[in-house]
Amino acid sequence: MGHDDQMQYDEENDTRARGRNTLTWVLLVGTLLAFIAGPTMVILFFGLLPSLVAYIIDRSTGKSATFCVAGMNIIGVFPYIITLWSTDNTFSEALAISTDIFSMLVMYASASFGWVIFLGLPTLISSFVLIMQQRKVAQLRGVQKDLIEEWSADVADLVEKEHSADQAAHMQKGASV
Repeated sequence: MGHDDQMQYDEENDTRARGRNTLTWVLLVGTLLAFIAGPTMVILFFGLLPSLVAYIIDRSTGKSATFCVAGMNIIGVFPYIITLWSTDNTFSEALAISTDIFSMLVMYASASFGWVIFLGLPTLISSFVLIMQQRKVAQLRGVQKDLIEEWSADVADLVEKEHSADQAAHMQKGASV
């Protein structure tokens, strides 16, 4: 086994150990919370299932899909947790909330809105940036037109010839390397 193989093996073992350590802590805290706040955990379990699914399928390093979905999902679950805390904080009330079609619709619809944000916002932002860039190009073309009128078209031709020569020299240099 070479040095690089040993380093890769050590990194894989470190990753597995961190994963086991994280899983241990999650199970420990989850068990503790189940005893302390059982009814709340019932609503959180059933209400945050879309967030768990997003976490499982999100392979990106930043987990941005998980954050979008979980953020919106928590917003949808939160009113029902407040309802549970402000009324009868029992398992039967938690199960009643969790089996109510309307409450689950609200919780899951809020998670789906997180997916809409995750999938739609980059397209919207890129369209906005493209429009802003096109506007800037149109503005620069207007300035260019004014400069050509002021300095005549001969200057524009001279600049274009210099640009073509620079580009040809760059291509020649790239071909010789």
